[in-house]
Amino acid sequence: MTSTEGLAYGALFVLAIVLLLTNQVALATVAIVPYVLASFKYSFPQEQKKAQRNR
Repeated sequence: MTSTEGLAYGALFVLAIVLLLTNQVALATVAIVPYVLASFKYSFPQEQKKAQRNR
């Protein structure tokens, strides 16, 4: 995760919490959906290429 992605996820999380605290559930849902979808990107192991040695 890059620092820009981390900042964006943090901002979405703070926005969702603030909207929930001000009883704006519909807008909070709009903020939570991309946060949850983005979390799936890091939920599953990424396929890594193995280093191949020249023999």
